[in-house]
Amino acid sequence: MHLSRRGFLAGTAALGATGLLTACGYQEEAPAPGAGETWSFTDDRGRKLEGERPTRIVAQVTAAAALWDLGVKSAGIFGPSKFADGKPDPQAGGVDLTAVTSLGNVYNEFNFGKFVSLNPQLLVSVMYLKDQMWYIPDTQTEKIDKAAPSVGVRLQGLAMPEGIAKFIALAKALGADTDTPAIQAAKAEYEKADAALGDAIKKASGLKVLLISAQKDTVYIANPPSFATSKHYQNKGMNFVLPEAPDQSQGGYYQQISWENIGKYTADVIMYDNRGGSLSLGPDGLGGVPTWGRLPAVKAGKLIPWNNETPFSYQRFTPQLTELAAALNKFA
Repeated sequence: MHLSRRGFLAGTAALGATGLLTACGYQEEAPAPGAGETWSFTDDRGRKLEGERPTRIVAQVTAAAALWDLGVKSAGIFGPSKFADGKPDPQAGGVDLTAVTSLGNVYNEFNFGKFVSLNPQLLVSVMYLKDQMWYIPDTQTEKIDKAAPSVGVRLQGLAMPEGIAKFIALAKALGADTDTPAIQAAKAEYEKADAALGDAIKKASGLKVLLISAQKDTVYIANPPSFATSKHYQNKGMNFVLPEAPDQSQGGYYQQISWENIGKYTADVIMYDNRGGSLSLGPDGLGGVPTWGRLPAVKAGKLIPWNNETPFSYQRFTPQLTELAAALNKFA
């Protein structure tokens, strides 16, 4: 993940702290109750929510995508959902972008007026640092928190299956049937793909894999156990190259180094961050960085795209498992 493309990676952007939980605030009338249903849920900040079950939900985009695949549809979203050319961002998963209101597509962009106009009964966001809601501007935290209750889902240090389980629990609390035939079929496909990946990782056990997120003037060596996707791969036995000194002040996710020093991390395979804010392959991206072209894995063509903000659902993670297994089988 990253703030305003580079802020989090560079460790310079401030994330919003959370305020006091209250269901009242900036609306003249409270949202309509959820048909008399009740709920109870304790989030990862220790906040307990109970009473009438919310139905009008606004969610950070990857959280919205995870819930969407479980049958819980948000009225509004915030965070990257579209690229500049209008194409859907993978972080949006299966969310119908024509059916939701976007409050902002980049970090520190959160349209509070639109938020209130949706009569929100619940806000949901993931948390990559302790008690800090992702993509909530720190300048608006207090009034957003007064406008609607919120749920924070902590992701730091979790493997993808653990994160999926968290969203299943939240969806159940919100009244969703998480055992539908479609979800069970998606789980079965995930388990099949996961087993195939395990076989591929064993086959490629001799390969050292480096995770990076790149900008034109700097490169970030990713710390595999900090991210849900790569922690899962590590748990299955993938042989990752670890950063020497990840920045603990920013959660230990990355170590920032200069491109001149990238050669000190030797690897047989490179998994590169392919999200919109990072350099992708091509002459105007990684292909234009001289030291990149000299790396052995690059010369050998052993490159795999990596998205560390994959929505937490079987439907979104399965394709990544399949693509990774195919690449490893090819490179082994």
